[in-house]
Amino acid sequence: MRCYSLPALAVMAACTSVCAADVASTALAAPELKMLFRYRLEAVDQDGLAENALASTLLSRFSLTQKFGHGWSAGGEFDYVAALGDKNYNDSINGKTAYPVVADPAGADLNQAFVQYQSGEQTLKIGRQRINLANERFVGGVGWRQNEQTFDAVRYQASVSAELKLDYSYSSKVNRVFGSKSPQGDWSSDLHLLDVRYQPNSNHQLGAFVYQMEFEDAPLVSNQTLGLDYQYSQALSQSSRYSLYGSYARQQDAGDNPNSYDADYWTVEANLWLGAWQSGAGIEVLGADTGSGTSIGFATPLATLHKFQGFADKFLATPANGIEDKYLKLGYKLEQLELMAFYHWLDAAQGDADYGKELDLQLSYNLNAQHAVLLKFADYQAKSLHTDTSKFWLQWLAKY
Repeated sequence: MRCYSLPALAVMAACTSVCAADVASTALAAPELKMLFRYRLEAVDQDGLAENALASTLLSRFSLTQKFGHGWSAGGEFDYVAALGDKNYNDSINGKTAYPVVADPAGADLNQAFVQYQSGEQTLKIGRQRINLANERFVGGVGWRQNEQTFDAVRYQASVSAELKLDYSYSSKVNRVFGSKSPQGDWSSDLHLLDVRYQPNSNHQLGAFVYQMEFEDAPLVSNQTLGLDYQYSQALSQSSRYSLYGSYARQQDAGDNPNSYDADYWTVEANLWLGAWQSGAGIEVLGADTGSGTSIGFATPLATLHKFQGFADKFLATPANGIEDKYLKLGYKLEQLELMAFYHWLDAAQGDADYGKELDLQLSYNLNAQHAVLLKFADYQAKSLHTDTSKFWLQWLAKY
């Protein structure tokens, strides 16, 4: 089980004082218990490796929240990932390098442990917690993997006005998806994450963010990123609408990063919904600095990367020459059933290299409020980077 850093240890002291103050004057409300079970079968066929991977895993999650009154509450969340059957895959720590990686190592994890104070439109949370900012392109929980990414942090959120929202976090430790047994499972960090959202009405939202990321265990991805994003949405009729999204960011080295670089990020996306149908197109560019003779790509070490540049996860680290991702998507939703298809053209941001192409398919079906089934398929066809890879997932989710 993972050790606590300073923000997480503060939970015990804070909880003690909260309980002493509130229990003396008022009876505690009953705690809220939630349970989640997620079974996943993941199959991977990757050129260049002797074996195909087949991972059968079950995530069991138990979340407990206790309210104390006067705005105080505390929460904890325990995860256990079990490997079912033979472990015919590389879970990133078992040494089975003849197999493709399925980064879901078995084990137990204290996923969250926090105390929270809420007063009006302000919330202060201290301890181990999720932090998902905006669309998770730069900071997220990597919720797709069975082991989630969480932060030992202090987080302050406030609605300055009805239109303006402020979100600031400081984190001293990142608990990554590889688990506590991995040498890359935890990163000691010095993170300052500021996100500001301005929404004057339902059509427009403007965001600004400053992320200062310094990692003692991974100095090569220490960075400072400043950016803006904008989203516009408009209804065309009762059953149709469209949206436009754009973002720009500038990144440079920070902390003990031995490299000196500047790189740009930008993206533009348009989506259209017509009844049950959805279509969209976009381009996302993570640039690179080639001026020093060594190319260095725009880094996103805390992003929920599975959401971007293809389900096959071939670009979890930005290539040295950056990446340009042009994509189309098409979807259909009818009651509990949803189908989505994506196609990506993946090229270098600097130079004319053709990395490859990827087709992604997804089918989800909600049986009821508690149970859902998911089927996914990804097929990456390599040109000049990585190797041909196909992946298939079957997943069952139950929430109580």
